[in-house]
Amino acid sequence: MKFLIKFEEYVAMSFLALIVLLVFIAATMRWLGHPVIWSVDMSQILFVWVCVLGANQALRNGGHVGVDVITRHLPVRAKAALDLVLYLLVIAFLLVLIYNGAKLTWLNVERRFGDSAISYAWVTVAVPVGSALMTLSCLGIIVRKFLVLTGHTTDAPQEVTQ
Repeated sequence: MKFLIKFEEYVAMSFLALIVLLVFIAATMRWLGHPVIWSVDMSQILFVWVCVLGANQALRNGGHVGVDVITRHLPVRAKAALDLVLYLLVIAFLLVLIYNGAKLTWLNVERRFGDSAISYAWVTVAVPVGSALMTLSCLGIIVRKFLVLTGHTTDAPQEVTQ
């Protein structure tokens, strides 16, 4: 599992570096009078994927914004039980996104992205793929919360040890 987590991080970092490179090339070539139209389209597609991969990493590492005014005062087990319920609700929402995102992707296979010949499906497929990754991350968090509830551990770290 650690290999997949590292792989996801490297892909996100590589995509971000590629975005910077493509935007630089696009700006330079436009300044020279030879615009490279596809580089802007590719940068936008990669940006969508960086956002999705980053959202999954933030979920897995507990980096999303949360309101803990009430929950921080709960006992560890009560907080774990509440978190368990909330993550199950998140998974239900993510499963809806996977289903509808897959339908949307299928509908956009023939559609072209911007001025390029790239299929718009490369953008829309980020929704079901990202939702599936986040579902897996939620399941990992749920296992840790369940261990707290059953007393097998007293602390359920939000962060994945690497």
